[in-house]
Amino acid sequence: MNNERLPLWRKIGYGMGDAGANFCWTFIAAFIMIYCTNTLGVSAAVIGSLMMFSKILDGVSDVVMGRIIDRTHSKLGKARFWYLVSILPLAIFTFLIFNVPTSLSDNGKCWYVFIMYTVVGAVFYTANNVAYSSMTALCTKDPEDRVQMGSYRFVCAIAAVLIISSFTTGLVEKFGGGQQGWTAVSLIYAIVTAVCLLIPFFSVKELPQDDTAEETKKQEKGEIFKDLACLVKNKYFILILIMYICMYIMSGVMSGMGVYFATYQLKDASLLGVLNMANRFPFIVALPLVPYITAKFGMRKSIILGDAFGIIGSVLIIAGGLTANFPMILVGFVIRTVGTSPQTGALNALIAETDEYSFLKFGRRMTGTIYSCSSMGIKIGTGIGVALCGFLLDFSGFDGMATEQAASAITAINWSYLLGVALLPVISIIIFSLLNVEKANEKLRNEMNA
Repeated sequence: MNNERLPLWRKIGYGMGDAGANFCWTFIAAFIMIYCTNTLGVSAAVIGSLMMFSKILDGVSDVVMGRIIDRTHSKLGKARFWYLVSILPLAIFTFLIFNVPTSLSDNGKCWYVFIMYTVVGAVFYTANNVAYSSMTALCTKDPEDRVQMGSYRFVCAIAAVLIISSFTTGLVEKFGGGQQGWTAVSLIYAIVTAVCLLIPFFSVKELPQDDTAEETKKQEKGEIFKDLACLVKNKYFILILIMYICMYIMSGVMSGMGVYFATYQLKDASLLGVLNMANRFPFIVALPLVPYITAKFGMRKSIILGDAFGIIGSVLIIAGGLTANFPMILVGFVIRTVGTSPQTGALNALIAETDEYSFLKFGRRMTGTIYSCSSMGIKIGTGIGVALCGFLLDFSGFDGMATEQAASAITAINWSYLLGVALLPVISIIIFSLLNVEKANEKLRNEMNA
């Protein structure tokens, strides 16, 4: 496991962790709102506001967790220890959040969801996801290995998302519907979460900390303000954080509105699986090619070119939504997904390059702290996205207990879902045109060797 290339089975095993994370987080992000409105009968705006507040506060915990990982020394390594201890609690709280006691008042139910949501996000998902992402840099130094690890984790994530989106509503009904159905499904998903998350722990190990041990000890004596100052001055960290927040605002809106879009606009909740299949399955075909594409063109250029192609798909998605042309929406999803696959596969490797930039530029290596931008962006973005769903539903007059929805509610659902899906490639091109971290690192190395 030293400086040698990782064998294929280790990369695939690492990727399984993202499947487990999605059986927790995607399940919660996609279905907590409709569980609250249609099963608990509570206000979408209230739930959305509480979730947004929770996620904004939650972002602070990611940086704290990153610093804890950077300063951890254990037989399991810096990140693997925290990854392991967070697995069981994460699975347990995945079950608890969808099992609100029926004896509670409406306000009590809202506060129960808020507390469970905060504990999952701010404590256990933070520990697990920051540690998991950090392992990309801690388990191998090879850039191509890191891209491939990112590709396999997203392939596994896609598979999990497809299963969750395709079968959740049907499983809830099969197990009796209402609270009974959600109890059964959340129990199944909690078990799957724990099993999948254990696989990476046994698949990869961290490299010996021989060349970084001394610099790490010196940093541990430094002040927290020095580390924070380095983060603020590291423009590539800021850009990647913004990218993650934008990605997951869009993803939060798409996930939150997806089940409403399928149920009320398309009149068939099962079509959510078809939509997500078109949005995710092409990744499985395209992601294995990403390491070869990035090796040829570089990570940043590959992402920008791919997103330019993805804009064509975005245009088709919007046009199909406006004209109720479902086949056009599906074609748009496929084109958009293929175009954005280099971004999906290479983003984790770019974070590793950002960590390298921190060391070359400021003399401080902060792997866990810098990788916290992914978890921080996921949770802040998802929280804002879910809150937007709640505000839009409430403002448009949506009533979760009604059999027919107002035209204004259908319009809000339609537009928010379509724009949530379609805008990301445009935002991505703007951000990655500024994120030339590979070139900056090469320049710094040349200056050091001159």
